Amino acid sequence: MGWRFRKSFSPFPGVRITLSPRGLSTSVGVGPLRFTVGSQGAAVTARIPGSGIAYHQPITTHFFTEAAAIPGTASDPPSLISPIPDEPRQVTPNNQDEIRSADTSELTSPGLSKFRELLTQSQQERRTLLPELQAATAQATQFEQEQAGWQSGWLLRRLFPGRNIRIRENATEAKARQDELQEQERLSRLQTQIDIPSEVRKAYAHLLDAFAVLTKCERKWDTVSRAAADQVRDRTTAAHSIDRKAVVFDVGICDLIESEWRVPHLANANGGDLYLYPCFVLLHISADAFALVDVSEVDIESGRAAFIEEEAVPADARIVRQTWKNANQDGSPDRRFANNYQIPVVEYGRLTITSPSGLNEEYMLSNHGAVSQFVSLWKAFKQAVTGATA
Repeated sequence: MGWRFRKSFSPFPGVRITLSPRGLSTSVGVGPLRFTVGSQGAAVTARIPGSGIAYHQPITTHFFTEAAAIPGTASDPPSLISPIPDEPRQVTPNNQDEIRSADTSELTSPGLSKFRELLTQSQQERRTLLPELQAATAQATQFEQEQAGWQSGWLLRRLFPGRNIRIRENATEAKARQDELQEQERLSRLQTQIDIPSEVRKAYAHLLDAFAVLTKCERKWDTVSRAAADQVRDRTTAAHSIDRKAVVFDVGICDLIESEWRVPHLANANGGDLYLYPCFVLLHISADAFALVDVSEVDIESGRAAFIEEEAVPADARIVRQTWKNANQDGSPDRRFANNYQIPVVEYGRLTITSPSGLNEEYMLSNHGAVSQFVSLWKAFKQAVTGATA
């Protein structure tokens, strides 16, 4: 085959994100040389391994930007949370106001901008690497199957020994190529170390437990859009109409980052998925479109939603009352409609995630209690984070 290892590849430097009384800082580098940017500006630190001698020199932001570019060197918001008498219902989108975050280029917190630049560079490398890995994996599988066929064919091995040797060599080389590309794919992920104080780590562990309960809600929806309902025209008691899409919550990792952390992952139907890391929230749309928002800037709130449910009622939800398919404004059935029937009004939990920079996501879950508990522990976690940086 004559394949040679890729010579253009070089591993990316490690990144350390540190939460301390000085705020959130990001340091970039390998070994004794590191570049750091944080609330007190940028600096370069050089250490002599084993000597305990270190040199720290503040530098201008302009210099750091050029050097670091090269790898290697409370209450419910009234606009979002409806009181129980308001009864949103699922409708086909029609002049609805979309609920989605701002452009990713506007969302990233200043203290995480260097981290975002390195993530972008690693994704550019991966964009070239992944097709090669896919092709190498397919070829290795093909040769492995061919070799297995010859190994089971006693007569062919005796009649064509040269062919058998070549197939074995091809399979070995194809597997070596696949292994090398898999290792390069692993190294192309930005190695990220997150250092947080023990009280923040403890609060984050409690948050993970609450999120694990949240993942067990029978139904989870992304609220894609919302609009005020025309109660007279639609013959409904609902104050709003919404478009919702079923999504999945789980605990996992984002391919952008190589880290020890498995974090809450909230899928999104009309924007980027959310990953809640201990120091930041990652909004991930694609390898080229993502944002990093400092945890201290993110507000997560809960509320109750009384929803006119025309689909199956989840087992973990509570029916609060009944309404009619076609109803008068006082809640009585509109008798002008034949075969009018009752519909349950179900209590759901509403989860909103916002930031001053433009993060704006809304979810609805079948278990309001689980949502309320998660938000309570998010606030405790955020308080621990802000306390650690005070």
